[in-house]
Amino acid sequence: MRISVLDASFELLGEFSIYRSLIWNRRYYEPGVFEIHTAVEYFPLLNSGRYIFRHDRQELGVIREVNYTQTSKGARAAYCKGYFSEALFNNRVTVPAANITGTPEEISRALVTTYFISPSDGDRVFPQIQLGALSGLGSSTTLQSTGDQIGDKMYELERTQELSHRLVFDFEENVLTFEVWAGLDRTDDQEVNSPATFSNAFYNVKNVVYDRDASNAANFAYVAGEGEDADRVIVEVDARTDATQERREIFVDARDLQKTYKDSSGTERTYSDTQYAALLRQRGLEKLDEYAQVEVVNSDIDASANLVYMEDFDLGDLCTYQNQDVGIETVKRITEIQEVYEGSKATLNITFGNDESTSLTKIIRRETT
Repeated sequence: MRISVLDASFELLGEFSIYRSLIWNRRYYEPGVFEIHTAVEYFPLLNSGRYIFRHDRQELGVIREVNYTQTSKGARAAYCKGYFSEALFNNRVTVPAANITGTPEEISRALVTTYFISPSDGDRVFPQIQLGALSGLGSSTTLQSTGDQIGDKMYELERTQELSHRLVFDFEENVLTFEVWAGLDRTDDQEVNSPATFSNAFYNVKNVVYDRDASNAANFAYVAGEGEDADRVIVEVDARTDATQERREIFVDARDLQKTYKDSSGTERTYSDTQYAALLRQRGLEKLDEYAQVEVVNSDIDASANLVYMEDFDLGDLCTYQNQDVGIETVKRITEIQEVYEGSKATLNITFGNDESTSLTKIIRRETT
C-alpha cells in the first residue's frame, strides 16, 4: 500500500509503504478518521497539519496528532492520527449569516462557495477546493444559519434526506473536488443495482452485534418560530411512516429562525409564509433525527464470501441484513466502514444504520440553544 505525505499546499514531502498497523475508518454522516503506526524513521514526515493520501482510495487525511515513544530498553514506536479532509469544513462558521433556499445539494454547494471558494474575506479562501458536477439530488428546503460550523451544518441538513458530502482528492492535479452524493440502493425491491444481503445464511457476516432502542425516540414535532402566544408560528412535523405508529411528540423552540432577515449584502428580506414554514419544518426534521429510534448492526465481514467490498457494496449503500436464527430482517444504510490492516491481515467491520441515541450531552446542548 503506497502512502504519500503532503504539505499544506499538497506538495509531496515523502512516501512510505511500511507500517505496523493502519486503521482507515470511512463514515457517511461525519468525517472519517485514520490511525497509522509506522516505522520511527518516518516520524519526521508526520507533522500535525500535513496530509496523508492512500493511492488506493479517494479520501485525503489530515494529520491532527503525532506520537513518538521510546522505552528504557530502546524500543521505539511512532504513530499519527487524524480526520479525513471533510473535517476541514468545520474550520469555517456561517458568518456572515446564511439564508438559502434549495435542495441540500444546492445549499451545501452554496455554503462551500461562499465560505471557502469565493469568500468576501480573501484570508478565508481554501484554494485547493473546487465544486464537482451538480447531481440533482434531494428536494427543496430552506437553511438559516448564523455562527454554525459549516461541516456539521451540511451533514445535519443532508442527513434528513439520507445524503452526504465528500471531498475527492486528485493526486495529480492537487485539488479536492466537493460532491454531494448518495449511496446506492442494493435492496431486493429494485432492479438497477445488484442486491447486497448480509446474512448468517450466506456466511458473509461474523461477530455480529444487533441493537434496537426506542427509549428516547420521538416521531412528531411541534416547531415554534417567531411570534408570541396565539400569534406564534407553529409548524407540525410528522415523521411517522405509518399513521398506526405510536405518536411520540417533542416541542422544538425555533425562535432563532426569523421570517425577516438580512442577506449577504445587508438588504432586509422577508420569507414568504411557505418558505418560512419550510425553514421551520427543516429544523423539526433535524431535531427528530436526534430522537430517531436506534437500530444498528455492527459486524465483521467475511471478505472471502459472496460479496466483494467496493464492488458489490460500499459506504452509503442501502442493504438488507438478515439473521434467520433470531428472525431479524432489516434494511439499513451502511453508515461506517472500518478497514484494519495489521501485517498481512486485513479485516473489515461495517456499521448498518444509526447508532447515535439522544445523549445527555445532546439534551443539554438543545436546552441551552
